[in-house]
Amino acid sequence: MSVATPLVFRPSVTQRTLGVLLFAGSWLVGIRALFLLLNNLPRLTAALRQASAGGEPTRALWLWVVASVLLCLVAGLLLCLSLVGLILIEGTQVLVDEVGITVDHTGLPRPLARRLGAGHLPWKHLLTVEKGPVFFILGGGTPPGEATDSLHALNLPPTLKFLLVDELERLILIILERSPNLTFS
Repeated sequence: MSVATPLVFRPSVTQRTLGVLLFAGSWLVGIRALFLLLNNLPRLTAALRQASAGGEPTRALWLWVVASVLLCLVAGLLLCLSLVGLILIEGTQVLVDEVGITVDHTGLPRPLARRLGAGHLPWKHLLTVEKGPVFFILGGGTPPGEATDSLHALNLPPTLKFLLVDELERLILIILERSPNLTFS
């Protein structure tokens, strides 16, 4: 393998299709829930006005209104997370060459992609490989026995993260073969 021809690992067509289906299904359910809330909100407000005019307690009705609105806000946040997940599935590329490993999230703006784990690690700076709750995490740092100068300490290698790729076993085997400072805990 030469530097000019890196290996590229991406999610498979099946994985990307499942991501699109999950995204579309969650949006359809979310839009239906919002429609039902907007459809029933006039009834709830009318019941509130009627209960307050009749001198009945309105605490339970207010609880239902606030709970419905809060649930729709939480569902909206989850829908935004499903969009980010879809973009991560569609735009993730893991490049492996003689120099190191690079994770690229092409569908996201560069600062957000960097926060979500995009970057490059040389093989000697790759220290850990672990499976987090959501991402596969490749931890970087200064190898043991290497002096840490102030310039290098300011520009520490990043922690690379990716959601999923096709041929994950092959990627892990390449990482295990090429990383001289890899440690397991």
